[in-house]
Amino acid sequence: MMKYLVITGDIIESRKSGITNEILKKKLLEIEYPDNLLAPFRLSRGDEIQAVFRGYISFPAMLRQIRYLLRPLKLRFGIGFGEIEEQSTDRNSWNMNGTAFHYAREALDIITAEDFFQTIFLSNSDYDEAINTILLLIDNFQNSWTEAQWEAVYYYEKLGTYKKAAEKLNIAFQSIGKRCKAAKWREIRYAEDIIDRIIKNMFKGD
Repeated sequence: MMKYLVITGDIIESRKSGITNEILKKKLLEIEYPDNLLAPFRLSRGDEIQAVFRGYISFPAMLRQIRYLLRPLKLRFGIGFGEIEEQSTDRNSWNMNGTAFHYAREALDIITAEDFFQTIFLSNSDYDEAINTILLLIDNFQNSWTEAQWEAVYYYEKLGTYKKAAEKLNIAFQSIGKRCKAAKWREIRYAEDIIDRIIKNMFKGD
């Protein structure tokens, strides 16, 4: 049976940020999606965003993109992997249901209760603990990134080369390399590749 990935994000202290819902909605429109998107990120409940993907998605890269675009806001993410009831033509994730949504909600509840993780993946499989351990380490690395490092990583990942990223930011391409190195980008990408392999394996046969 087809599996789905649901990402639910909780914006921390959104009311104190001074950023209006209108601004948030405009920022969400800047998100770039893979082809297997089912429902794009939408704002609901005032401080939550949610999207649904059919099949595999490299979700660590997606989370990083969102965190960059929504700066200076801080977010917690619950990711659910499971089934959904895809019977309606409605592409608003808040009107959908299924185990993938339940897992994403449970993940956010755990984050709130334990105040330890920033990102949790749940699928009711033996892979969950390994994935969440890697996500914890990635989040700890990213928590120390400077604004310059966030920019360098974002545009290098988006544009594909140090040169193009440097041209976008109007700095020397060597600076992009130094910032990515300081951000431990190579190590983070390796960790994300491991998560990707695990998720791909979970989708085999769907």
